[in-house]
Amino acid sequence: MAPPARQRILEATARLIRERGVARLTTRQIAEAADAAEGSITKNFGGKAGLLSALLSEELPELRAWQTAATPPGQRPLRAVLTDLIARGIDYYTAALPILAVAQADHDLLAEHRKANAAHGTGPQLAIDQITAYLTACRQAGQIAPTADPYALATTLCGAAHIQAYTERLAGPQALRGTREDRIAALVDILLAAAAPQGLSRSVRSARSPGDAASPRSPE
Repeated sequence: MAPPARQRILEATARLIRERGVARLTTRQIAEAADAAEGSITKNFGGKAGLLSALLSEELPELRAWQTAATPPGQRPLRAVLTDLIARGIDYYTAALPILAVAQADHDLLAEHRKANAAHGTGPQLAIDQITAYLTACRQAGQIAPTADPYALATTLCGAAHIQAYTERLAGPQALRGTREDRIAALVDILLAAAAPQGLSRSVRSARSPGDAASPRSPE
């Protein structure tokens, strides 16, 4: 049985954006690619802005990969999870930036985008909220200090991922110091130092593999 029209539209939109970009993408093209009526886009999403909002919050493969990185506390070392969250966060923001650029460049579309987010409970805050929930579970499991602020840590993690994606896309990876792996490792050190319980931070930091860098390397 064919997937529902809503799912077909989301999948077709993601595919067309990868193939053609988003600036000139029309709802008619999307409907044809999804084998759905153009009115289905309005019915399911309220229009193009609502469709793009839903895409950013549901369908992008990079988003799903990011969400699955937050495995339950205890299944993997906290360092490994934080490393994955930052790396996959960079991938997600890199994929999302071209879509967001269209909304940012058009005042009316930006207003519709915000309205759609408010109506459907979507938006960039979901990433912070989901990572906050993961870190709260880590705090309850004793992996981070009871005084640690999961929301502040999640905001720091998402912000670090976003600025790297933004800089890499606009200025190129060479504009950032060191390798992506080194930068992520250094950021994880900062998060662990802020979050780890007394007596645990040293053992957590020492869990880094011998090849990990303590801080980003200077460009050669």
